[in-house]
Amino acid sequence: MFKAIVVFVSGIAIGAASIYFFVTNKNAIAIAAVKAPGKDTSEAKIKFPIKATLYRFEMNRGKEGKFNEWMKWHYDEHTAIIETLEREKMYFESIFTDTINQKDVLYWLTIDGEGGAPVDNSPLKIDSVHNQYMKEIIKKGSRSVFKTEFSLVPNFLEQSIAGHQANEK
Repeated sequence: MFKAIVVFVSGIAIGAASIYFFVTNKNAIAIAAVKAPGKDTSEAKIKFPIKATLYRFEMNRGKEGKFNEWMKWHYDEHTAIIETLEREKMYFESIFTDTINQKDVLYWLTIDGEGGAPVDNSPLKIDSVHNQYMKEIIKKGSRSVFKTEFSLVPNFLEQSIAGHQANEK
């Protein structure tokens, strides 16, 4: 089990290192001022904290084929799905499967900000299809949330997210 955890955590670390946006824990506080495009450094601050959350879900038995269909749907509809993320203030989302011990377990890493619209009451058809897949595949009541202890964030990512937030409407 320890080996599985180490492999899983290593995968998350590698994935998180490649993201393009600022990551911090749920109790994040505004960071020091950073320069945003066209703004004085003293004015550019993170408007709202960004959090990284890792969820664990169990799949309903016999739904592996439906899960594979769902993942293919994500690839096929990639552009449309990416367009929905801004409304949710979702900066990064990734789903992992356990390939060692529990093949019917999903891990879901999200990096998002406060103030986003929930996917559950989205007016977009793409979100409706996503929710239908989730209801069929994910075992009801199986969600658990891992506690974020810390996140390491290089300065260029802090600047990127501050610039993005400064230009939000």
